[in-house]
Amino acid sequence: MPTQFRYKAIAPDGRRQSGSMNAASAATVEEFLREQQLLPIAINPVDPKRLASLFGFLKGSDYEKLIMFTSALATMYRAGIPILRALSTIHIGSPNSRFNHVIDQLVIDLQSGKPLSESMARFPDIFTRVYVNCVAAGEESGKLDATLDQLCAILEREAELTRQLKSGIRYPLMVVAAIVGAFIVIMNFVVPRFTSFYSAFGAELPLPTRIVIGMSTFATTNWPIMLALSVAAGFGFRAMLRSQSGRQWFDRQVLRLPVLGELIIKGNVARFSLMFRILINSGLTIVKSIDILTHTIKNSAIAAEIEALGESFRRGREIDIASGGYKYFPEQALHMLAVGLESGNLEAMLREIGEHYSKQVIYTSRQLTAIIEPILTVVMGVFVLILALAVFLPMWNLIKVFQGGG
Repeated sequence: MPTQFRYKAIAPDGRRQSGSMNAASAATVEEFLREQQLLPIAINPVDPKRLASLFGFLKGSDYEKLIMFTSALATMYRAGIPILRALSTIHIGSPNSRFNHVIDQLVIDLQSGKPLSESMARFPDIFTRVYVNCVAAGEESGKLDATLDQLCAILEREAELTRQLKSGIRYPLMVVAAIVGAFIVIMNFVVPRFTSFYSAFGAELPLPTRIVIGMSTFATTNWPIMLALSVAAGFGFRAMLRSQSGRQWFDRQVLRLPVLGELIIKGNVARFSLMFRILINSGLTIVKSIDILTHTIKNSAIAAEIEALGESFRRGREIDIASGGYKYFPEQALHMLAVGLESGNLEAMLREIGEHYSKQVIYTSRQLTAIIEPILTVVMGVFVLILALAVFLPMWNLIKVFQGGG
């Protein structure tokens, strides 16, 4: 079975390039790089248990280029231009970009008689398993033009879903980061200065100030221990996520979070439905399509339920919604899937599910922002109030001391 390797190489013009591809061995990757006039400097197998994104959306620096590439290829192929000529014409971004090097390799493979899907499978960091299987099914059925059109539409919809998901959590993360940054600066630089100033007058400090000073003293004195513990906790958390049981536990806890868990579930269901539909339209069987999709859902709790759904199809059973085996997959989506199967119109029902939950992602992301904004405002206000009391109460005491001395 081919292994995914990540490589780094130097081009003839001295520029560094990096990427990944499936190959039988590192020697095969090295041979491929030398054929491309690239000097390999590092070739390493990719850990199959590498960490995944929170929402399960496979996004990278080449994603927007992939959308442009798919759109251009679909347009040219629909116009009657052969695939080989179309690929030779398409250029995305700068001439020496890695994406264009990949397109050049597709051309070379097609000239040697390889199918387009087989060549694309060598670059899994750009062409995902779903993408490759759709292209393969389109080649076999003779509907590659329609498949490419659907892929382009799905990629654009998925990009929009990801933008909505990111917009829902961007503001809270920025505010939390600002609070943490301000706390670190104040504890390490501001508090020690006014501590030395107040101690010179021998005035009794109020409780808020003593608390802040105590926290600052603890942080400045024990920061090496705190840093070491933070690093150890980070490595421990990473190790936990790499284990199957640890990952499943973490994914379940994430899905239990108010609003955010609901947002993740709806985003994954929308993506599942959209991808399921295009795989079905490409000519793949239901069981094969679900098997492919199970490996693209990065939240293990949702992926397990999709796998159970595929097992029901594999055994020829109806979707048992009342069994209680689907804790996270929405009941409404399961009902719609069941109706689509019974009516023989699964493709249309998948489109409806995808459209419905795509809209739900937008609504839920707005709801998340609306809920978190006032909470973060209160947290910020409490933070500022404590610091203000810690700074100004001692000043008020000093004024009293000066007045009494006068």
